[in-house]
Amino acid sequence: MRNGQNPKEFKHNIIAIVYDFDKTLSPNNMQEDTIFPAYGIEKDKFWAEAAKLIKTKGYERTIAYLRLLLQVEPFLNKPLRRSDLKALGANIRYYSGVDLFFKRMNQHVASAPQSEGTCGIELEHYIISSGMKEILEGTSIAENFEAIYACEFDYENGNAMFPKLIINDTNKTQFLFRINKGKLKLEEDINSHTLAEDRRIPFENMIYIGDSDTDVPSMTVVQKNGGHVIAVFDPNAEVSKEAREMVEHGRANHFAPADYSEGSLLDRILKNTLNKIMSTIAYRQSARMSLDWVRRNKTI
Repeated sequence: MRNGQNPKEFKHNIIAIVYDFDKTLSPNNMQEDTIFPAYGIEKDKFWAEAAKLIKTKGYERTIAYLRLLLQVEPFLNKPLRRSDLKALGANIRYYSGVDLFFKRMNQHVASAPQSEGTCGIELEHYIISSGMKEILEGTSIAENFEAIYACEFDYENGNAMFPKLIINDTNKTQFLFRINKGKLKLEEDINSHTLAEDRRIPFENMIYIGDSDTDVPSMTVVQKNGGHVIAVFDPNAEVSKEAREMVEHGRANHFAPADYSEGSLLDRILKNTLNKIMSTIAYRQSARMSLDWVRRNKTI
């Protein structure tokens, strides 16, 4: 286990912020900043072809776009390569403030007053995306994440041949439980029962940030297990109906423009949420200390 912790020693002092990526940290679908310009692809035509596969042949949405990236003419002539995809990640555009946001949040948690017994609260960041892991690993912000979960290709002779991992709306929730249980590697089994005290990051210590109805399954899992959900929208675009409905229907606790700059509404919401979680951690630690005292002095 990381941090040298045995499962029985977890003190539940780690907070996780989990992000979708497209339209959450970036205003575009990542392919539109990377693959499409590199291959001369017109985005509306590409997404229309993907929609056609979904409607006429019953493709799942994520599989539809991954198939096109392997089997339409530009990619048949010049197959995608892992190294090229990672290099293209440098072209990703972000919402305002994203580049400095993670270290600033880490500093907010590290500098917060901590009561005796809170044993050093830590903050970790994760991405769960239906986009492409190879691109995300090449972004300027990749180093900030404890783990990045996204679709992956299998490669032969350096060329993408077939999807080896597909992440869609519903199976995103698997990765929330990986974070919760501390089993981040895909080969680690997450289906066996794990007691609450043996889970690395309780859902109560988790914040999920997403932008659309594709995030609803993940939002629901986090909320129903006591976590916190924030819905974001493009500050430069009209607020979509689905974004408003996420709050109106109780799927998100908060709703804010995707402006990650210091002092923005989203920044204030996140800091308040982090403060609330830290207070709860301190309270739980105090209760644990009281119980430990009783056990040590039970003969008095």
